[in-house]
Amino acid sequence: MTAGEGIAHEMRLFDDEGKRLYLTADERARFLKASADEEREDRLFCRLLHFSGCRPSEALELTPERMSLDERAVVFRSLKKRKKDQRGRVKRPQFRTVPLPDRVIEELDLVFNLRRKRKPAERRQPLWVMSRTTAWRLVQRVMDRAGIEGPQASAKGLRHGFGIAMLSGDRPLPLNVLRDLLGHTDTKTTEIYLQAIGHERRNLVMQAWGFCNPT
Repeated sequence: MTAGEGIAHEMRLFDDEGKRLYLTADERARFLKASADEEREDRLFCRLLHFSGCRPSEALELTPERMSLDERAVVFRSLKKRKKDQRGRVKRPQFRTVPLPDRVIEELDLVFNLRRKRKPAERRQPLWVMSRTTAWRLVQRVMDRAGIEGPQASAKGLRHGFGIAMLSGDRPLPLNVLRDLLGHTDTKTTEIYLQAIGHERRNLVMQAWGFCNPT
């Protein structure tokens, strides 16, 4: 498989039957609301996915020392990056900083007592102690509670929904900024989200007019 094929497979926004692989704005809001019924650590995990666009495996790696409370941001290690360069040399880990809403940072501080964890051993311990399978089941449970069905009802659908939301708002992010937030290597990968913006904007206009427009 070539590099281009790999990107195309990962970044598809529609499956082979034309069904969406991303959450709409309404579905993202329903997911966030449905997560409120979870225990606080699990609820916060869902909120982090929603507001950062990170992968569950990236969230599970977070430690107190990766939290920048003063900058109101978190530092993720970008996964799914090529571990070797074109010459076969091992590449260093790549990290990215993602800003979060104040209320999410405050929740993280409150739930995990971040400011009081000063010992090196404490600051290197993961915030969440769960497997990737457990994290996947958590996301699916919240999707089910939110009434979200279809191939878009997944952590990847949530991540794609974040990317589209960042480009379809009243003040869309520049592509290079979104690329960095999502940890993409190339802006060409990020550009795929432009495919869905017209569809999403039409839905918003239809809703404003009072029409029921299917997604």
